[in-house]
Amino acid sequence: MAGRNERLARKIAAVAGRQPRIRALGFTDRVPDLMSAADLVITTPSETCLEARTVGRPLLLLDVLPGHGRDNLQHELELGDAMVTSAGAADVTRSALAALERVKPAAAGPARSQADWESAVTAALGSCGL
Repeated sequence: MAGRNERLARKIAAVAGRQPRIRALGFTDRVPDLMSAADLVITTPSETCLEARTVGRPLLLLDVLPGHGRDNLQHELELGDAMVTSAGAADVTRSALAALERVKPAAAGPARSQADWESAVTAALGSCGL
């Protein structure tokens, strides 16, 4: 979301044209809905981080705020599920794509076959003497 920054919106739209998992938007009042649907939240270390964490979204943090911004950045990294990048377009793009690789959507279907599940349950029951 580029807000009312038309120049930034054009840049994001150019990247989105090459990357199907990226959506470019300008100003919107639907931030909570969109954040809930996002695979990754790219932001500065601010209150937006708390909102993203509330809905369980990983963060890509822009290292652009001096002073207390550095303390906030360090804190967010310590909390986990966050990466950091410089604000250069190429760096953000590269880091966002790397972060998206880490948060690939879950595969359709069960993670285990029924036979694997039955074997694991049988072993667990056996270890309990059942």
